Amino acid sequence: MLPAPSFGHLVIAWTDVRLLPGDTAAEWVRSLPDDEQARFAKYRHAPSAHEFLVGRLLARRWLAALTGTAAAGIALVEGPRGRPAIAAPATSLQFNLAHSGGVVACILSDGREAGVDVEYLDRRPVPADLWHRFCAPSEIADIEAQPLDARQHRFLTYWTLKEAYLKARGLGIAVELADVAFSVTGLHPTVAFRESLDGTPADWAFGMFEAGPRHLISWATPQAPGTPRPAVDIHFVAVDTLDPAS
Repeated sequence: MLPAPSFGHLVIAWTDVRLLPGDTAAEWVRSLPDDEQARFAKYRHAPSAHEFLVGRLLARRWLAALTGTAAAGIALVEGPRGRPAIAAPATSLQFNLAHSGGVVACILSDGREAGVDVEYLDRRPVPADLWHRFCAPSEIADIEAQPLDARQHRFLTYWTLKEAYLKARGLGIAVELADVAFSVTGLHPTVAFRESLDGTPADWAFGMFEAGPRHLISWATPQAPGTPRPAVDIHFVAVDTLDPAS
């Protein structure tokens, strides 16, 4: 069973969805509430539908084990900008989900905000005008200082950090991403805010790791000045262990 987080402790679980057979997904989805089954049915591409399904199963299985509530009794809702939350049972636990390229990640925290993002490193090449649009000048300079074959990786590093931060705050993409400026040259990533976001508190902790050889996962959580950096436990979960009937 995946462990419980504490206030100074985060847990991230990730799984690879790509080996999930379609007929298995069609069976598993029946365990979800009607509204989530309807969302599953709206996906046009099976891989995206499977990522949605597995994310919900992973979150519910984990929360059920920690709260003592049956998975079917855990009600999940989404805020106005898509941030998921636990509507029932009453709990101080919070979670966030991300998926890309067949990998699903879930971060669980207790009494604190946390966000997670995952990117597939072999995704379609990102054109330079995209990082000029969404990255701060310091980030652009760093990306363009990399060898040509390393620029996409560096851009996706910044992108996952930005997404994890925005998801932790429940902001979606409601801010100017180029005004969220990360540095990844030190021991841990740090953030600064500019122009439209000048004065935004930068007291946050960030981290990154590779989930297998071709996926990058980043996480974000507030860190009050003078407090220790949160411990983070990372666990791989085999997708077949999420069978709702088990």
